[in-house]
Amino acid sequence: MTAAQDPRVFRDQVRAMEARLKKTVHTGRSADRAVTATVTGRGELVDLRIADNALDRAHPQLLGSGIVQAVQAARGVARSAAVPELAALVGKEPESPVRPSSAEPAPAGRSVRAPRDEVPDEESFDQVDFLSDEDVDDRGGHR
Repeated sequence: MTAAQDPRVFRDQVRAMEARLKKTVHTGRSADRAVTATVTGRGELVDLRIADNALDRAHPQLLGSGIVQAVQAARGVARSAAVPELAALVGKEPESPVRPSSAEPAPAGRSVRAPRDEVPDEESFDQVDFLSDEDVDDRGGHR
């Protein structure tokens, strides 16, 4: 009887893999490198570091998306590291990730930022001067 056929052996192997995943850590960064996230092999966030100058930048409101990018990048690295081990455990070959042919692969630990026009619910305040009493139209011109 093989390990895959014996439920007790399989359960022990799964527990051992879980323990290894909890002990390993993976890091990812935001596109602007202002945020670094560290996750376990299971994708659990264990550390989040934000550069001291992140709030001094022109658009500190983008910090939230940087946090999400860093966590997603770290979890992607963790997933990529865990898939081969999990596939070996269940006796299958890991599937290769499908990437669009026109896109360049992202470096390990980094995420690909979606183009701004693909985020329909997000409103841009780039042209708004919150300190001025003047009204500004949708194109940044004065009314």
